[in-house]
Amino acid sequence: MYKGIKNLLFDFGGVIASLDKNQAIARFKKIGVKNIEDYLNEFRQEGIFLEYEEGKLSAHKFYAALRELTGNKDLKAEDVDWAWLGFITEVPAYKLELLFELRKKYTLYLLSNTNPSVMGWADSRQFTDAQLPVSAYFDKNYMSYKIGYTKPDRRIFDYIIADSGLVPSETLFFDDGKSNIEMADKLGFQTHLTSQDEDWREIFKSVQ
Repeated sequence: MYKGIKNLLFDFGGVIASLDKNQAIARFKKIGVKNIEDYLNEFRQEGIFLEYEEGKLSAHKFYAALRELTGNKDLKAEDVDWAWLGFITEVPAYKLELLFELRKKYTLYLLSNTNPSVMGWADSRQFTDAQLPVSAYFDKNYMSYKIGYTKPDRRIFDYIIADSGLVPSETLFFDDGKSNIEMADKLGFQTHLTSQDEDWREIFKSVQ
């Protein structure tokens, strides 16, 4: 039972959107990144991929770095974005409908380790059949590449606490990464380790 909840903080990939890492790996290999497994992890990337998600590399510089990595000077930005979006398999409609309902009672925040390639799609009208961007479902979005840190780094949590004024003990955090949940626990959040297959409607029966 979760009590005294005023805010809901959601991860994006693996929570809002369903993920398939193998599909992303296959796409990156198709565009020439043969050793992509060295860079893509389930919850946090490595190398230039991590730098992209921490905002240390702009989209332009990431594309350039990937051209150098692959040895393909003609690699197109849209092909790189297509490979990143291989992670996304679907965004269940019931979750989006539920988010709208939850906003009537709670303040909703999004906290994601992500990058401009993914968010360029997610925060566009292509995100849903209703032509609404992901930002339409939350009171505020927090993106790692804009903040400069990725979960589970404590500093990304400290940033959103300071920026939003939320009280961790009054906030229920949903994430599919155990290390992210553990950090949030240390900071006093109420937490729920979820998966993309869990039915949220059951969870909210126990939220007060």
